[in-house]
Amino acid sequence: MSDSFKVNSEFRKWALGFSGCDGGDIGTPEKSSVWFCGIEWGGGHPANTEELLSIWAEDVSAPSPGYKYWNTDLNYIFNWRAAKLLSAIDGGCVSAYKHFAERVQLFASGNCGYFKMNLYPLAFKNTSHTLWHDAFADATGFASKQDYLAWIRANRFPVLKSLGSTHAPKLVVCVGITYREDFKAAFVDDGVELNCEVIDGRDLYWAKNENESMVVIIPFMVNHNGLTKDVSIQKFGERIRSLTAAEPALG
Repeated sequence: MSDSFKVNSEFRKWALGFSGCDGGDIGTPEKSSVWFCGIEWGGGHPANTEELLSIWAEDVSAPSPGYKYWNTDLNYIFNWRAAKLLSAIDGGCVSAYKHFAERVQLFASGNCGYFKMNLYPLAFKNTSHTLWHDAFADATGFASKQDYLAWIRANRFPVLKSLGSTHAPKLVVCVGITYREDFKAAFVDDGVELNCEVIDGRDLYWAKNENESMVVIIPFMVNHNGLTKDVSIQKFGERIRSLTAAEPALG
């Protein structure tokens, strides 16, 4: 893991742990889980150096068990659409997403089979680089968000790939087509290319790893150009379900 930046050592430890993960059941090769991976948390970490330094001190050496209650996850539009997709992948309907989420205790402590995470550990209101204030530079050691992203790609992504090899998720659902090369670097075996097909006018990318993990990359689930309509979410879920079969067929 190369490092040409003067990175805060506590940030390094935090960023290479399970920071940026809501948690749940990360799974094992014998009892594999479905991972749901976003780009980064929304909302935003505080733009205050002291508060950020206190966050770096948190112990994220092990995955969080998840939310206290299953319906905590459904308070946000991104999460309820995620539940709709996962309900369809499970063989159900998007309209039954609340029943599905309660049944599996989706991303909640005690759930079995689902884990929620992000590529990048810091939280921002959006992905704009202009949100990188001086406090982030002071607390991390990176002068710009571009430097931060480059360091994460070089150092955190190999950790994510190692986790995939160790825990062998049956499926990794990655959200955000414009970040597909990042998702590919973090979760897809070296030398494996992404397949692409169009479903309901939206792109679906997928690849299968040697350990049988299926990685799919779907459009973002909030903006109007993304995967937001129930009928489209249902179709994506059904196709992804078919891809997790032993021998997925091209479109």
